[in-house]
Amino acid sequence: MDIPIMLTPAQIVAGFLAVCAGISAIGAAIGWIIKAVNHVKKPNREQNERLDALEKKVAEFEGFFKADKERIEALYESNRKTQRALLALLSHGIDGNNTDEMVRAKDELTNWLIEK
Repeated sequence: MDIPIMLTPAQIVAGFLAVCAGISAIGAAIGWIIKAVNHVKKPNREQNERLDALEKKVAEFEGFFKADKERIEALYESNRKTQRALLALLSHGIDGNNTDEMVRAKDELTNWLIEK
């Protein structure tokens, strides 16, 4: 087995070109595979981006709704206090009594306004 391997320069160049062609073919195949995978994943990625944007908006709106709910509850409480005071005034105007109820309504309204 002492046969010497003799390669001509043309064979060396041809071998080198074959290796380069193989590397290029493998690179092109990998490029196409990556492109196909990205194409398949694109709708899911876009959907996730849209969902993230919508979830961000929902969180922002939930904050607005919470603030609005607190304001509406404050308005209801204010309305109840005012109605109680008005009822005490009407009761006093009708029969001239109920001064204690008027004092309580006044104190309640005063305290509520001070605390607010």
